[in-house]
Amino acid sequence: MRTLRMVVGGMKGWAEIALEDEVASAQHGGLPQYVIGIHGMGATGPFKFTADPGDEGCQRSAAGELQWHLEGYRGTEGDVADYLRAIEAFAD
Repeated sequence: MRTLRMVVGGMKGWAEIALEDEVASAQHGGLPQYVIGIHGMGATGPFKFTADPGDEGCQRSAAGELQWHLEGYRGTEGDVADYLRAIEAFAD
């Protein structure tokens, strides 16, 4: 089983997190690669960015970014933890 799509909300907005196809690359034998796509409406308006499902550091960074958009401030590790768990649901 794999999580394909999720909607999360914060005090200042919402976001859809989804597993998305990325362009096939020769580096991966021509097979399509996937990214974690994140888009929504937050404290500063619309936003869109991606995270690598195989890179924990990238996922942590994306969780911090998502927390900032949806809550309107840069949170501590504890503030970001719920957003990280949501993103990790899409990880390899």
